[in-house]
Amino acid sequence: MLNWFYDRSLDSGLELKATCAPHYYRIMRQRRAEARRAGQSVPELATHGMHATTRGCLAGSGVCFISHQGEVYPCGYLPLSAGDLKKERFRDIWEKAEVFAALRNPDQLEGKCGLCEFKHVCLGCRARAYGMTGNYLAEEPFCIYQPSKAQPNIL
Repeated sequence: MLNWFYDRSLDSGLELKATCAPHYYRIMRQRRAEARRAGQSVPELATHGMHATTRGCLAGSGVCFISHQGEVYPCGYLPLSAGDLKKERFRDIWEKAEVFAALRNPDQLEGKCGLCEFKHVCLGCRARAYGMTGNYLAEEPFCIYQPSKAQPNIL
Protein backbone atom coordinates (compact mmCIF):
# COMPACT_ATOMS: atom_id res chain seq x y z
CA MET A 1 0.00 0.00 0.00
CA LEU A 2 2.80 2.43 0.86
CA ASN A 3 4.51 1.75 -2.47
CA TRP A 4 1.20 2.45 -4.21
CA PHE A 5 0.87 5.66 -2.18
CA TYR A 6 4.38 6.72 -3.25
CA ASP A 7 3.50 6.09 -6.92
CA ARG A 8 0.32 8.17 -6.56
CA SER A 9 2.33 10.99 -4.97
CA LEU A 10 4.31 11.13 -8.22
CA ASP A 11 1.63 10.58 -10.85
CA SER A 12 -1.71 11.80 -9.45
CA GLY A 13 -1.15 15.54 -9.50
CA LEU A 14 -2.29 15.59 -5.87
CA GLU A 15 -0.14 16.65 -2.95
CA LEU A 16 -0.30 13.61 -0.68
CA LYS A 17 1.06 13.30 2.84
CA ALA A 18 1.23 10.06 4.80
CA THR A 19 0.09 10.29 8.41
CA CYS A 20 0.70 7.63 11.07
CA ALA A 21 2.59 5.57 8.49
CA PRO A 22 6.20 5.77 9.65
CA HIS A 23 7.42 3.09 7.22
CA TYR A 24 6.45 5.35 4.32
CA TYR A 25 9.43 7.60 5.01
CA ARG A 26 11.79 4.63 4.62
CA ILE A 27 10.04 3.43 1.49
CA MET A 28 10.07 6.90 -0.03
CA ARG A 29 13.83 7.21 0.47
CA GLN A 30 14.47 3.70 -0.84
CA ARG A 31 12.37 4.33 -3.95
CA ARG A 32 14.05 7.69 -4.61
CA ALA A 33 17.52 6.13 -4.32
CA GLU A 34 16.43 3.29 -6.63
CA ALA A 35 15.15 5.78 -9.23
CA ARG A 36 18.38 7.78 -9.08
CA ARG A 37 20.44 4.60 -9.60
CA ALA A 38 18.29 3.88 -12.65
CA GLY A 39 19.04 7.36 -14.02
CA GLN A 40 15.52 8.66 -13.51
CA SER A 41 14.89 12.22 -12.40
CA VAL A 42 13.52 12.54 -8.90
CA PRO A 43 11.70 15.67 -7.71
CA GLU A 44 13.24 17.43 -4.74
CA LEU A 45 11.68 16.76 -1.35
CA ALA A 46 9.67 19.65 0.04
CA THR A 47 11.38 21.07 3.10
CA HIS A 48 8.92 23.81 4.09
CA GLY A 49 5.18 24.32 4.31
CA MET A 50 2.28 21.91 4.60
CA HIS A 51 3.86 19.33 2.31
CA ALA A 52 7.32 19.29 3.82
CA THR A 53 8.78 15.84 4.14
CA THR A 54 9.17 15.14 7.82
CA ARG A 55 9.80 11.78 9.41
CA GLY A 56 7.71 8.84 10.53
CA CYS A 57 6.55 8.75 14.12
CA LEU A 58 6.26 12.30 15.47
CA ALA A 59 4.93 11.30 18.90
CA GLY A 60 6.46 13.55 21.52
CA SER A 61 8.74 15.31 19.07
CA GLY A 62 6.42 17.02 16.60
CA VAL A 63 2.98 16.35 18.10
CA CYS A 64 1.34 15.56 21.38
CA PHE A 65 -2.19 14.96 22.61
CA ILE A 66 -3.84 16.85 25.45
CA SER A 67 -6.87 15.18 26.99
CA HIS A 68 -9.98 17.05 28.06
CA GLN A 69 -8.68 16.68 31.64
CA GLY A 70 -5.30 18.26 30.91
CA GLU A 71 -3.19 15.09 30.67
CA VAL A 72 -0.45 15.38 28.05
CA TYR A 73 0.42 12.30 25.98
CA PRO A 74 2.97 11.75 23.20
CA CYS A 75 0.14 11.09 20.73
CA GLY A 76 -3.50 10.13 20.77
CA TYR A 77 -2.63 6.45 20.46
CA LEU A 78 0.12 6.19 23.08
CA PRO A 79 -1.44 6.14 26.57
CA LEU A 80 1.66 7.23 28.51
CA SER A 81 1.17 10.45 30.43
CA ALA A 82 3.98 12.95 30.06
CA GLY A 83 2.42 15.36 32.54
CA ASP A 84 -0.67 17.14 33.81
CA LEU A 85 -1.46 20.74 32.83
CA LYS A 86 -3.29 21.21 36.12
CA LYS A 87 0.06 20.75 37.89
CA GLU A 88 2.72 21.83 35.37
CA ARG A 89 3.22 24.32 32.57
CA PHE A 90 2.99 22.89 29.07
CA ARG A 91 6.46 24.18 28.20
CA ASP A 92 7.97 22.29 31.15
CA ILE A 93 6.20 19.09 30.16
CA TRP A 94 7.20 19.45 26.49
CA GLU A 95 10.83 20.20 27.28
CA LYS A 96 11.45 17.98 30.33
CA ALA A 97 9.16 14.93 30.31
CA GLU A 98 11.15 11.69 30.34
CA VAL A 99 8.92 10.00 27.78
CA PHE A 100 9.33 12.92 25.35
CA ALA A 101 13.11 12.89 25.79
CA ALA A 102 13.23 9.15 25.04
CA LEU A 103 11.00 9.53 21.97
CA ARG A 104 13.24 12.29 20.63
CA ASN A 105 16.31 10.04 20.77
CA PRO A 106 16.19 7.33 18.08
CA ASP A 107 19.33 5.79 19.58
CA GLN A 108 17.16 4.53 22.46
CA LEU A 109 15.04 2.37 20.14
CA GLU A 110 15.34 -1.36 20.77
CA GLY A 111 15.22 -4.50 18.67
CA LYS A 112 15.53 -4.17 14.94
CA CYS A 113 14.38 -0.52 15.11
CA GLY A 114 17.49 0.22 17.14
CA LEU A 115 19.65 -1.41 14.45
CA CYS A 116 17.83 0.09 11.47
CA GLU A 117 19.65 2.45 9.12
CA PHE A 118 16.34 4.31 8.66
CA LYS A 119 15.59 4.83 12.36
CA HIS A 120 16.09 8.61 12.11
CA VAL A 121 13.44 8.94 9.38
CA CYS A 122 10.98 6.20 10.37
CA LEU A 123 11.19 5.44 14.09
CA GLY A 124 8.40 2.87 13.74
CA CYS A 125 5.08 3.48 15.46
CA ARG A 126 5.80 3.86 19.15
CA ALA A 127 2.12 3.33 20.00
CA ARG A 128 2.02 -0.02 18.18
CA ALA A 129 5.25 -1.07 19.90
CA TYR A 130 3.72 -0.17 23.26
CA GLY A 131 0.39 -1.84 22.46
CA MET A 132 2.02 -5.12 21.48
CA THR A 133 4.85 -5.27 24.03
CA GLY A 134 4.19 -2.76 26.80
CA ASN A 135 7.46 -1.02 25.82
CA TYR A 136 7.20 2.10 23.67
CA LEU A 137 10.88 1.80 22.67
CA ALA A 138 10.53 -1.80 21.44
CA GLU A 139 10.74 -2.65 17.76
CA GLU A 140 7.76 -1.81 15.57
CA PRO A 141 5.73 -5.04 15.46
CA PHE A 142 4.32 -4.59 11.94
CA CYS A 143 7.49 -3.56 10.12
CA ILE A 144 8.59 -6.13 7.55
CA TYR A 145 11.91 -4.44 6.78
CA GLN A 146 15.06 -6.24 7.92
CA PRO A 147 17.85 -3.76 8.65
CA SER A 148 21.22 -4.69 7.19
CA LYS A 149 22.75 -4.73 10.71
CA ALA A 150 20.15 -7.31 11.75
CA GLN A 151 21.02 -9.67 8.91
CA PRO A 152 23.06 -12.71 9.94
CA ASN A 153 26.54 -12.85 8.41
CA ILE A 154 26.60 -15.74 5.98
CA LEU A 155 30.00 -16.60 4.55
